[in-house]
Amino acid sequence: MNNYLVIIDDGFTYRAGVSDGSGIQTEFHVASAVDRATAIREIKSYFPAMNEVVVVTSEAISGAMQLPPGAKDSLSFDELNQLVHFELSPKMAVNDALLGEVLLGRDVITHAQLSELLQQQKESRQNQTGYQQLGVLAVQLGYASQPEIDQAIDVQRNLNAPSQAFQPLAGIGQELNASYGMASGTEVVLVSEEVRNIWLQTLKSAGLRLVALMPLQGITRFVVGRQYTTGTLLELYDHGLNVVPLDGTGAVDVIPFGGKALDADQITNLLSRISGVNKVICPATEELHELVLATGEHVSPDLELLSDPGGIYGKVVCSAAAAVKSLRHVLIPLKNPAKPLAQQPLTPWFVAVILFLSAILFTEGYIKRQFEAGEVKLEQERIRHLAAEETMTTAGELLGEIGFKQLDLDAKEAELSVAKRNLGLIDNLRNRSGFQVKLLEILMESISEGVMLDAVHSAGGDAFSIELWSITPQQGSVFVEGLSERLSEINQTVEVLQTRTGQGKVGIDGTELVVKISPQIESIPVEEVNDAK
Repeated sequence: MNNYLVIIDDGFTYRAGVSDGSGIQTEFHVASAVDRATAIREIKSYFPAMNEVVVVTSEAISGAMQLPPGAKDSLSFDELNQLVHFELSPKMAVNDALLGEVLLGRDVITHAQLSELLQQQKESRQNQTGYQQLGVLAVQLGYASQPEIDQAIDVQRNLNAPSQAFQPLAGIGQELNASYGMASGTEVVLVSEEVRNIWLQTLKSAGLRLVALMPLQGITRFVVGRQYTTGTLLELYDHGLNVVPLDGTGAVDVIPFGGKALDADQITNLLSRISGVNKVICPATEELHELVLATGEHVSPDLELLSDPGGIYGKVVCSAAAAVKSLRHVLIPLKNPAKPLAQQPLTPWFVAVILFLSAILFTEGYIKRQFEAGEVKLEQERIRHLAAEETMTTAGELLGEIGFKQLDLDAKEAELSVAKRNLGLIDNLRNRSGFQVKLLEILMESISEGVMLDAVHSAGGDAFSIELWSITPQQGSVFVEGLSERLSEINQTVEVLQTRTGQGKVGIDGTELVVKISPQIESIPVEEVNDAK
């Protein structure tokens, strides 16, 4: 079996391993370099015989959505990308990584050390003895060296740098099966086209070939799912928890930690929030493994703790290779398809001009040949003294041919008109994508303090429903009023469908609301309706 070189980019460190997809990992290497190109060259030197690469990155996100019927066949490549971007953009990470989170992700410090650093930092602020930077404290206590702090700061700067451009690139998978045989949506993956192009160019420069690009979230299910076909897989990293359904009924749910130091009590509370039975937890580090053991939850019949010397990253390597071998992963296009000829900007006009000129040249050539033949006949008839009669006959035939060519030109102009109408339909589709992007911008601008946006659903056409949670009813009302004012500018109305008091997804009491957004419908006076009848 062919081996694949799997490169893992979790946002903090570049790791690599080799596997044939059978669940066995042969070798593993952690790059010391922070820069992507330098790290790839280091990995290439460690695995000189490998050239086919599978990249698993945290820059790609996965999810599930309801696609319109026939969307794969009716929508263009760009329209599908925009549609998936609209649905998954709320799951995209924000640029707010903390230095402690980066030091944990790079295995420089432990959670216990981070907790002590944060406590000393807090005490220095309260005692007014001068605020101590976390990196300075880590060096003073001997938890990290200055070069390690400098590298972590470079990683933090790259993570928090604003994106210069984001051209969405979507991968469309298979439908996910929910309970009772009903489809729960289609599995999709989203990454920026810029990220894909950077990986393609960097690997090519190192003499490597990209075979597949896939998200880090939930990737281990391709190996763990061989043993556990039902229940929930919990991928526990230093920076967050991935909740992965093993029965294919939904997408991965991500719970970020935001640079907080974890302890046994926090992990206990975290595990208690995950509903369902048959939970399988896979920690990324030995420290996280020990923290789970300290909770005592691993003795519960509903929770099984995986123990693997290779840790979660070894499972990532094997899972990525297995996914490529079985073709079960959602394929992210490694090359954009060429646009159909009809969608090229100047194609309709170019075709119309060519047809018009061809018709003219054909008509002129035909007429010229006919007139030459007529002149020959006329000369012959003059010799035979029948010139006048033959000339009238020839002229009548030529006029008939010209009339047929004029009818042909009229038909070509009608085809050109149809092509113009088709271009108008394509522009309408693009305008709908623009409206969805505008709606998302208005939602993000309307979010106020104490309000959390849980989900956005498309109800068909231009209608949407929003699920949100607020700490107080007043904060929810302020959000709805602000959103209604902004949406009225684009002729949309806001209606509160449901309000109830309860705990939100973060486990705090508050108010849950369901809001409907739909196009504004102008009322028609009764007199106008009677006149129309």
